[in-house]
Amino acid sequence: MENLSVIIPIHEYNEEIEKYLDRAIESIEEQVDTLNINIVIVGEESVLNQLKPQKNNITLLKNSGKTDYCSQVNFAVKQIKTKYFSILELDDFYSKTWFKNVCSHMEHNPNFTAFLPIVKLVDTNEKELGTINEVVWARAFSEELGVIDSTTLENYFDFVTTGGVFRVDEFIECGMLKPSIKLSFWYEYLLRSIENGTKYFVIPKIGYNHVMGRNNSLMESYNDMDGEERMWWINLAKKEYFFKKDRTEKSVYIKE
Repeated sequence: MENLSVIIPIHEYNEEIEKYLDRAIESIEEQVDTLNINIVIVGEESVLNQLKPQKNNITLLKNSGKTDYCSQVNFAVKQIKTKYFSILELDDFYSKTWFKNVCSHMEHNPNFTAFLPIVKLVDTNEKELGTINEVVWARAFSEELGVIDSTTLENYFDFVTTGGVFRVDEFIECGMLKPSIKLSFWYEYLLRSIENGTKYFVIPKIGYNHVMGRNNSLMESYNDMDGEERMWWINLAKKEYFFKKDRTEKSVYIKE
């Protein structure tokens, strides 16, 4: 797939991270019919200085600003020159035919501007735990099979967006991710981007493998949230998606 950048946010580097990162990069290079995919690793200078990429298609993007996940993604998207981007978490990996499937569906579904995979959830030993995103292919769940729309998001918010392919111009124009929102920042972005015209299609193929349970991962940092706090962040997303700009530097959970 041409005209695509894969963004890999990185916040630390050690032997364990090196192992995961090598696998993540290999999953890009193994793509069937892959053409000119740019790999952009974004992080603090002190972290990136430990990496020694050997290939010309890997760019180390040094970020001297805020380095939370959302800020890293926003910073990288504003720097890249390609039409499309995808986000690959450093411990995750693509399925071999993912970008080939994206190209095919772009050609046959020109009305859609963002494409998500069915995601396979695996543990740190790559044992399958289940899948996610496939819910929109269940009859009577969404108004149109395979499509995420505002009606779908009213009742279901547990979509995985990493691995998806997005248009750079739409992402920036819509306001990008909001760093002040924990846990539900991607849900808030889905609501906001659909409100602003982005059309999402979930390709009915497993295209991405998401690792669960790795120590120090972003999702693991949310494990201490109870159900009430999780719903507070979900409800905050439902209130904030009407606004393109992040309205607060840091949102704080308030127990009701």
